[in-house]
Amino acid sequence: MWICSPWKRAGSCNQAPELRYSLAYDQQKAELHVALLEGKAQRSSTDAGCHCYILGTLVSKSGIAEAQTELKKKVLHTIWEEVLRFPLMEEEMPEGTLTLTLRNCDKFSRHSIVGELKLSLSNMEESFGMARWERLKTPEKEPSTGHGEVLLSISYLPAANRLLVVIIKAKNLHSKQLKDLLGNDVSVKVTLRHQSLKLKKKQTKRAKHKINPVWNEMIMFEVPHELLRASSVELEMLNQDGDGQSHVLGKCSLGLHVTGTERNHWEEMLRNPRRQIAMWHQLHL
Repeated sequence: MWICSPWKRAGSCNQAPELRYSLAYDQQKAELHVALLEGKAQRSSTDAGCHCYILGTLVSKSGIAEAQTELKKKVLHTIWEEVLRFPLMEEEMPEGTLTLTLRNCDKFSRHSIVGELKLSLSNMEESFGMARWERLKTPEKEPSTGHGEVLLSISYLPAANRLLVVIIKAKNLHSKQLKDLLGNDVSVKVTLRHQSLKLKKKQTKRAKHKINPVWNEMIMFEVPHELLRASSVELEMLNQDGDGQSHVLGKCSLGLHVTGTERNHWEEMLRNPRRQIAMWHQLHL
């Protein structure tokens, strides 16, 4: 689809990766198109078994829109033959801002930002249709959400119509507001949903609330195969104080109705029946 130019030799090992991309605008569909052609990294920044992808974020008067490429095995010269499409009215273009972020993920899909490129669309129209190389800006350390992360695996057994959710462990379950709760028991409530309807709730056993508690506990739901794509699971990390009151430390949802890692996890499960797929997820309130 795309004719890629020869890979240029990398310079200093301290340099951030480069990205070759082009922009175009479809007036009929009122869409901004971003063709992500290829990226190149330094030899020292490649990690065995690591994958990478590009996340595009468009901010305009209409709101925020996101799209991302598929995961590619991380090599020195990574090629995407994809087009990201963002809804954008032509009159909103001068004030629009597009951010392209290169991200890595490990075998548990723990995501990290490698570099990013911010583009103001007000001065980009003249370059539409032209491919260009640009060096990504090395990001500052990502700020912690303060609500921690949870590692879990999901799998689906078609013959039994069973969805298996294994709550493995969590990390960094602390914030300034929750210091008084440390030392109390913590559990995970898992809710099965079909679209917006709550179907079933189940809860893990309580683990002593350390910053990094471990459960390794399986929760099973019966879900007919024809309902699986429209279903989702919601996790709530609960901390019970001495009076028996439960406090929500953080939560996340997995399904096709969300974006990012939570959607990727559900899609991987759909593509790989009977296989346990494990990923880390950020918790939020």
